[in-house]
Formats: sequence, structure tokens, C-alpha cells
Amino acid sequence: MTASSNGSVRAVVFDFGGVIITPITDALTEIAGWHDVEMTRMLDVLMGPRETSTRDHPWHRAERGELAIAEMQAAVGPWARDADISLRGDEYERLLRGDFDVHPEVVERVASLRSDGYRTGLLTNSLREFRPHLAATVDLELFDAVVDSSEVGARKPESAIFELTTERIGVDASAILYLDDFAANVAAADAAGWTTIHVTGRQMILPAIETALAG
Repeated sequence: MTASSNGSVRAVVFDFGGVIITPITDALTEIAGWHDVEMTRMLDVLMGPRETSTRDHPWHRAERGELAIAEMQAAVGPWARDADISLRGDEYERLLRGDFDVHPEVVERVASLRSDGYRTGLLTNSLREFRPHLAATVDLELFDAVVDSSEVGARKPESAIFELTTERIGVDASAILYLDDFAANVAAADAAGWTTIHVTGRQMILPAIETALAG
């Protein structure tokens, strides 16, 4: 955990990629291999700065629902040129192919948390066209609140999306436990007053939840 709780946890909010499913960095590693560059360099080109939001990077715009997937490959050209990378033209096609694995034990824990009386939430940076795939992957009825960046016009780590999630989940910020695999999103949740778990691997997710709830 990266923050201590200011009160008893009453709601647990989950990120999607890297928490409920395998992280997107798996696909980025493959794409980086095409170009013989480091994964983090490819991440910055295709997904923009991790520490903040931009108004103009195509990935950030798409996650706010401002840009269609079909427009992203052409729009990312300037970022690739600045990084001295010549894109093949199918990078986003590979990135968004959807061949990830679900973490069934995490989905089961969402259900049991709800049965135990906790409110549950899903807070995800996503794309408009991906929503049907998301809904087919996990039962959204497991969550009391689903906040999708492409539907609300704000993305993590922007403060507005954390404020909106706090409102929709219906408990004080200090009573929310949040899991995310991107450090910048964890820091933004900390700033919003949430208790956080920075997910660094699948095996640590369930023990970290139990430790947080026991504390």
C-alpha cells in the first residue's frame, strides 16, 4: 500500500488492465521488440506520458472519448517521429487486439467483497469502442459503480475522475481502497484521499487486499 487509511474501508475500487486482466505492458513489450526499443519508450510513444494527461496525445484523447480508434495510428505520427521511431502502421491494432487473460481469483474477490457488505467499483481508462469487449469480459453487475474514462470525459490521473468516482461509489474518500498498476494513477488516488495498493504483480493482489482490510 502507498497510503494509510484514515478510516475503515467501506468500498474497494479496481482498475481493469493490470488488476482484473493482464497488463497492457505485455503487448507493448511485443511491439517494442518490432522496433528494437525499450518497452517504456514505446509506451511513451503510443500511450503518452504516464505521469500526467495531455490535451493532444491521441491515446489520451481516445481515453477521454474525443478520438476514435481508427484515427489514432495516423495521429500518433508526430510522437513517433520525435522519438525517432518509424511505425509499421499496425501498432494500435496489435495493442488493442484484446488477447489478454482474466484474473478469475480477482473477479471472485470482487463478488465476495460485495457479499461481505463492501461497495465495489471499477475505474478504468478505456476507449469507446472497447466498452462491449470490457462488458463481455467481466460482469459489470458486480460493481456498484463503473467509471469509464471514455464515457465521462476525464481520465486517470486527472483529479476529476477520482472526484466523480468518490461521488458515484457513495462513501467518503477516506473509506475507499483502490488498486491500480500505474504509479501515477496510484499517486493521484492518494491525493484524492483514497487508500491505495500499487499492483506490481498478480500474486500480490489478494494478500494486499486482505492486509488493507485488516488494517
